[in-house]
Amino acid sequence: MTEQMTRPLGLRERKKLKAMRHIQRVALDLFDRDGYAHVTIERIAAEAEVSPSSIYRYFGTKEMIVLWDEYDPIMLQAFDDRLAAQDPISALREVLTEVVTAAMFDQDEQFIRRRMTYMMEEPSVRASMGRQADETAVQLRQTIAKHTGRDPDGLELRVVTVALISAFMEAIAYWHDSGYRDSLREIVDGALDVIERGLRVG
Repeated sequence: MTEQMTRPLGLRERKKLKAMRHIQRVALDLFDRDGYAHVTIERIAAEAEVSPSSIYRYFGTKEMIVLWDEYDPIMLQAFDDRLAAQDPISALREVLTEVVTAAMFDQDEQFIRRRMTYMMEEPSVRASMGRQADETAVQLRQTIAKHTGRDPDGLELRVVTVALISAFMEAIAYWHDSGYRDSLREIVDGALDVIERGLRVG
C-alpha cells in the first residue's frame, strides 16, 4: 500500500470524506429506487440531510456523485511517485493494482457494481465519464513529461496516455458487460498486457 493511501487525514479532510461517502450512498439508494432521471440534487440533499449547495460544492454535478472516487487523486500522486523509477505501463499497473485492491477493501464490491451500472448505462453519466477520462489523460501526460523531458503536447505522449486511459476504460466496461465474472484486477492487468506487447493479429 502506498504512503498516500495510508497517511492519516486531518479532521477537516475526514469530515469532508465522510460527508461525500454518505451523500454518494444516499444518492445511489435513490437512483436504484426511483430511477436516475427522476432524482434531483434537492432530493438527494433532503435525504442526506445536507444543503443542495453542499452537494454542488463537493461534486459539482449529479453525474459526478456517481463518478466521484476518493482514490482518483491518490492514484495520480502515486503514479507520479512511481515514474521516478519505472516506465509508465509498469507504474500504472502497480498503482491500479493497489488502488483496485484498496477500493475493494474499503467499499464492498456490490457498491462498486452499483456505481458501475450508472457509469455504463446512464448516457449523461457515461458522457461525463468520457470527459473525466480526457482530463485524466492530460494530467497523465503532463506527469510523464515531467519525468521524461518529452513534450506534453507532442504526438508520442498523446498516443501513450490515450492508450493507457482507453485500456482502463475498456477493462471496466468489459468487467460490467461480462457480468463481473472475472476479477477486476485481472482484467485491468490483462488490458495493460495488450498495450505493453502491442496488437498482434494472426
